[in-house]
Amino acid sequence: MLNILGFIVILSITVIIHELGHFISAKLHNVKVEKFSIGFGPVIFKKIIKSIEFLICIIPLGGYVKLAGDERSKFKNLPYEFLAKSTFEKIRIVFFGPLFNYIFAFLIFWIIAMLGIPYEEPVVGKVLEDYPAAAVGIKEKDRILEVNNIKINSWTKMANTIYKSKDKVFIKVKRNDQILDFVVPLKSKEFKDFFGKKRYVSVIGISSAGIIKFERYNFFMAFFKAIQLIFSLTLTIIYGFFLIIVGVVPFKEAVAGPLGIYYITSEAMKIGIVALLNTVAILNLSLAVMNLFPIPVFDGGHIAIFLFEGIRKKPISEKTENILTNIGFTIIGILFVFVFYNDIVRFGSKIFLK
Repeated sequence: MLNILGFIVILSITVIIHELGHFISAKLHNVKVEKFSIGFGPVIFKKIIKSIEFLICIIPLGGYVKLAGDERSKFKNLPYEFLAKSTFEKIRIVFFGPLFNYIFAFLIFWIIAMLGIPYEEPVVGKVLEDYPAAAVGIKEKDRILEVNNIKINSWTKMANTIYKSKDKVFIKVKRNDQILDFVVPLKSKEFKDFFGKKRYVSVIGISSAGIIKFERYNFFMAFFKAIQLIFSLTLTIIYGFFLIIVGVVPFKEAVAGPLGIYYITSEAMKIGIVALLNTVAILNLSLAVMNLFPIPVFDGGHIAIFLFEGIRKKPISEKTENILTNIGFTIIGILFVFVFYNDIVRFGSKIFLK
């Protein structure tokens, strides 16, 4: 029950942040807001404040802000209506949704950097038999100091350095009070990366001792660390979508829906606050990037239409808009069914058979 409640709260916060971006931007541009809804379906809470209906609906998988004059069939060309605004005013109102998710993700990463970013110390746990490390004499509890003259301060940095090496590596370790040097031949191993793409890396046959430490940053340095994190993760997400689109990575292996997000959130809650905050940040970042895709009914689709109208200096017809909207909802409907089914296959046993 706690996992379900946590999932709903996290999803709702993500939706609120997104819709708040649209809401605030609409207000800044003097557009009348009629409704602010969290969720879809039957209404379970309703309150009217200053002529705005605030709703909470039973299905927490999204939300919306209803603006006056945002439908061509009901547009009266009044100054407070959405469609009465200029091209760039409309784009700003739409863009502020993803922007707020992006800013929220940045603020969370800033907090994470101050709380401490977890990392594994470069201490050997197990040494696998019949692998190069065992053959040259590397042992459990050895602390790796250098790989190919590169100073090592985390298990991740050590592993990445070895992965990219060819033929052999030069490893310096500390064992008790001794400093030892090893020349270790490399072995090739196949694995699937973050996107599910098959790759070959170099390994020596050691695993981590699992000693977790936290690298904490002061207020100002945490700000720059957050910039670094959000920039690298944005590129990772965009690259991931690109690999899916070009068919390098199977869609079913790279995308998670409601059940997948629930499972990931539940696991993060077990690990601790930093893992949970990291999950919330990545969820907001992913939503921001995905929403800017030029698909009808997505924010990116609306922006593409407004740019097209601005270039031709003429709005699209109501019929064309309806066709694009129907195409968008069809795409989303098909994706939702596929993703939900895929979630059941990938995460069903982990969730329901515990």
